[in-house]
Amino acid sequence: MQLTKLLEGLEFTACGAPLDRDISYPATDSRSVGPDGLFICLRGTKRDGHRYAVEAVLRGAAACVCDTYLSGIPCILVKDTRHAAAVIWNNYYGNPGHALRLVGITGTNGKTSTLSFLASILSTAGVRTGTIGTLGYHLNGKQLSWEGAENPDIPAAMTTPDPRYLYGMLAYMREHGAQTVVMETSSHSLAQHKTDPLCFDVGIFTNLSPEHLDYHKDMEAYFQAKASLFDKCKISVINGDDPYGRRIRGIHVGLYMAKNRRVRPEGVAYQLCYRGRTFPIRSRIAGTFTIYNTMFSAVAAIEMGAAPGDIIRGIANVAGICGRMERVVRAADVGFDVYIDYAHTPGALRAALEGLRQAVPRGGRLTVVFGCGGDRDPGKRPVMGAIASELCDRVIVTSDNARTENKNAIIQDILSGMELRPSDTVIPDRKEAIVYALETAMPGEIVLLAGKGHEDYETGPTGKQPFSEREIVSKTVAELKKG
Repeated sequence: MQLTKLLEGLEFTACGAPLDRDISYPATDSRSVGPDGLFICLRGTKRDGHRYAVEAVLRGAAACVCDTYLSGIPCILVKDTRHAAAVIWNNYYGNPGHALRLVGITGTNGKTSTLSFLASILSTAGVRTGTIGTLGYHLNGKQLSWEGAENPDIPAAMTTPDPRYLYGMLAYMREHGAQTVVMETSSHSLAQHKTDPLCFDVGIFTNLSPEHLDYHKDMEAYFQAKASLFDKCKISVINGDDPYGRRIRGIHVGLYMAKNRRVRPEGVAYQLCYRGRTFPIRSRIAGTFTIYNTMFSAVAAIEMGAAPGDIIRGIANVAGICGRMERVVRAADVGFDVYIDYAHTPGALRAALEGLRQAVPRGGRLTVVFGCGGDRDPGKRPVMGAIASELCDRVIVTSDNARTENKNAIIQDILSGMELRPSDTVIPDRKEAIVYALETAMPGEIVLLAGKGHEDYETGPTGKQPFSEREIVSKTVAELKKG
């Protein structure tokens, strides 16, 4: 593709770059540049791509996209190379979003669950639907393999993939008959302009609570990143119960009412009322937040023209969402319930525990096993400790992806927000903590393993190691049954 075609839609200045040159492939890693390639210089938190421009040219790059002039280098000067990268990859893959109906979901918590419910509704309605998010790529419910998607360390596996992968996957879905694509849009991706070339038919805002403040620095910057999605949405579905949501123009879910709410271990049920109409919603996913997540998906589907029957069946068809209030042990089998949930922020932990608190039978107790990630916003650690202590009868503090930090130091941060009771304990080894929680569980108890969710690895100072909470639970419960 000619360089000038790749640059369509960009404001730029060419400095010695041959605009009529055919470009073989764009790249943001100088090591992957080949003859007649185009190297896009990105400024990261650890490395500046401009430092590798000479290497890229030596490898055969026809030009480098830069935000500052580099002497002796054929340059395409732009204001922001991240924005340029999104536009270039979108052009390279033939503007795939133009042929698709796009739904973007943003917010701190609930993105994956809302995506799952909405995708099920659309599929039930006969719409060939693709999804892009934390749980990977799917087309009509079938998981798609894609270069790098199996490795959470690289940009293909991010909640919102980097442009090279994002626009490639959109093109793949378009070519394989997708009509609608529902995608999670993270605050990082919005701040880094990954979705700039896309126009969304529907945008959904779930909620906002402290997270990623190590990156965004403060809540206002975090909010502004999320809110930027709705500048390019035809329809905006907003959680009007959230104070940040009330600052965004759109269809506030508060205009739709959920009446006669019932929250039980086996799921939730309510009456969805809007515009003089009422129909029943039932979900097999437990937790008060499921009422919100199903409402977000139902409202979006209504605005997209879905029939009530498809909405009812689509939501009911979701038997479980990997790592999202996933019940892996039932009281009918061993006398207590065990749930796995991705809750790793104060808001998500509170929502999960409040939902389960309602489901604890009389005389039962609620236990949580949780930790906090290393190299991430340390301010949330004592807050999460306080929430766990407030809502649980028993708290087991442990590790969770300590990364390069000392896990005991992270645990001390958590403990600074709570007063240990006789029922509480600290077990730094996460496997030991889970085994202890199950071996000491009482009849009628609900145990929540919070923080890991769908993850099947644990990240420590030496990198990722296999770690499956489901396997640990399964083996422990099998031993308990043996007596």
